[in-house]
Amino acid sequence: MPAAIKDGIAKGSKRWFEYHCWESESSSDAELWHRSHQRVTVGACTNKEYGRHTQEERYEDGCPLAYRVTFKDGHKADAMEDELLTSKKDYSRPNPPPRRKA
Repeated sequence: MPAAIKDGIAKGSKRWFEYHCWESESSSDAELWHRSHQRVTVGACTNKEYGRHTQEERYEDGCPLAYRVTFKDGHKADAMEDELLTSKKDYSRPNPPPRRKA
């Protein structure tokens, strides 16, 4: 896990997104999986009530912060704080495969 975040991520920050959930075409978040390892702009925190703890404490409680993010192509989605990295060096997952064509 990257360094703990106590006060959250500032709105307007640029971060690297890495998807950390079910990596599958069958996932309801497959669109996010395929967008892994892209630069995003961080928007508002969507669950500020958990902001008073460190990231480690929030994860122990099962209550990570979530942020609305915007991708370069304009796509918007929610991402968890551990998916918003300050450096590509923090990636722990492989690049996603190319999207399947319908």
